[in-house]
Amino acid sequence: MPSNSPLFRKRFSSLKKQCKKKYCSPRVPRKYKNERPEHHSDLFTDENPKGTVNGLKFRNANDARRLKKLYKNKKISFAHMRQIGITMEQRSRYHAHPTIGIKQGNKEWKKFNRSFKK
Repeated sequence: MPSNSPLFRKRFSSLKKQCKKKYCSPRVPRKYKNERPEHHSDLFTDENPKGTVNGLKFRNANDARRLKKLYKNKKISFAHMRQIGITMEQRSRYHAHPTIGIKQGNKEWKKFNRSFKK
């Protein structure tokens, strides 16, 4: 579709109207609200550190057990625990250079995730 056609202009103008809404505006982390976009990147920004679980690794089997303890102590929600478990299993399964520890960790994460299926 050529850029000077009426249909293109109509679609483009409707897209511009949609992007003026709040949800289409570029996302800027609270931390960098008054800075220019070139000076920050929110790729590794943790805006809500309250729910962050630090120190989990997919390289050993103990972390799956540690994650279950965090859930039992009400530090994280059930959904968050499941998301972390699935992520860790995927990371250990598709690791570029799996070691023996990573393979053992993968077995433990699989067992951890399968324990919730009925």
